[in-house]
Amino acid sequence: MNRRHLLLLAVLVLGASYLVASGVFNPMADPAEPETLERDQLIQPEENGSYIWPYTSRDRSVDERTLAINLIVHGPDDRVQRTLVAQEELEWEELDPEAEDEPEAYEGADDSIQWDDAHGSTRYTYVDTGPHGDEGVWIQESYQLHTGTYLGSRYHIRAYTMDQDDWTAIQVHREYFDWFRLRHSVTDIQDSQNTLEAEFLDEPFVEEVRREYHGTHGGWNDGWLSVIELAAIGPIVAGSVLGLLGFVGGDTTRGIVRGTRRLLKWAYLNSRGFILAGALVGLVLGVRVAGLAVEDAVPWITPQAFVAVLYPILAVGLPVTAIVLTQPLEAATRFVRLQRVVSWLGDPLQPQSAFVFATVGLGVGFVLDFVGIGITTLPLELLLHRLGLIIALGLLAAGAARSDAEGAVLFGMGLLGWGVGLAMPLLGYL
Repeated sequence: MNRRHLLLLAVLVLGASYLVASGVFNPMADPAEPETLERDQLIQPEENGSYIWPYTSRDRSVDERTLAINLIVHGPDDRVQRTLVAQEELEWEELDPEAEDEPEAYEGADDSIQWDDAHGSTRYTYVDTGPHGDEGVWIQESYQLHTGTYLGSRYHIRAYTMDQDDWTAIQVHREYFDWFRLRHSVTDIQDSQNTLEAEFLDEPFVEEVRREYHGTHGGWNDGWLSVIELAAIGPIVAGSVLGLLGFVGGDTTRGIVRGTRRLLKWAYLNSRGFILAGALVGLVLGVRVAGLAVEDAVPWITPQAFVAVLYPILAVGLPVTAIVLTQPLEAATRFVRLQRVVSWLGDPLQPQSAFVFATVGLGVGFVLDFVGIGITTLPLELLLHRLGLIIALGLLAAGAARSDAEGAVLFGMGLLGWGVGLAMPLLGYL
């Protein structure tokens, strides 16, 4: 496969990635939801109680369905909330005539997750209160909780309650702040469900923990719902080499030495490429670290303020870095002094090398960013969006490394792809 075929393939992958990521073409899309809610679409958490739609929605419509509700806690609303946010201050007593009158202090919460109040986008669910003589109604979450960092990764809870029923419906998920979407991206709900469920296991204030199958396979769910029954208790109070050469023959050793020399020569000739890749990795990780640092240092300032300052470093800084470190000296008459400084970093890169180093650098940056905040799985559309951005930056770098018409075309495609990739999430296509 020659160079032009490889570049054509890159352009095709770029376009296909964005099309699938944006939902314009998505062969894995869920089927359309019906416009009305029937009783058989709802679940009844307790006998003779209200029915609830086991999903959340961006709007008061099933067409805007997002994630599945994955946990129900039975008990008074205030007790459920305090069980989540104030376990270290619990006092409890079993309602047993033979029990002592003095309530026991709960001392098992040292390793429990500490949940704090959270703010996030409003999500709705539908509740049919017919068994209580009322009508169906769309409700928004009663409160939100989170543990983790806003500009890093966190577990996020949305809790839904009704005055007529003693249960709380919970949607819990894992998410991270996506600097290329300027909002949080969900990565999981099932492991999050297991994590929250485990918080209630073997606790003295919990009577039973079980799973119920309701067939809710949409919204990232596997059909199962965790159910927590709080025990009848008294008041809850707030309050983880190179010896190989000795085992091989002389010819093999000489071959390794020659190969090492070639490798070192290649690395020297492409030193600017390694600097490019390292700079891209540093920008991606630096923005994440800076965001977490300022969020921790000045918690009284909303994190969105830091986003406005740090986002341009990624949106503009990444392509500018790729251009400056790949563009030949003679092609940058307005920036001769800058290019002379860059020339100290090594010989100019060939277009193919510029493409490879740029894509590898940005790709490694993305991977290390996700690993650093504990994200191990991503939705397909987010992976494809990141692949599109990686290829776009590679095309931009390859075009910047050439000073001819073909280079201008590559540069234009890369710049267009980068702009489209940034605009998609801002316009609601991701």
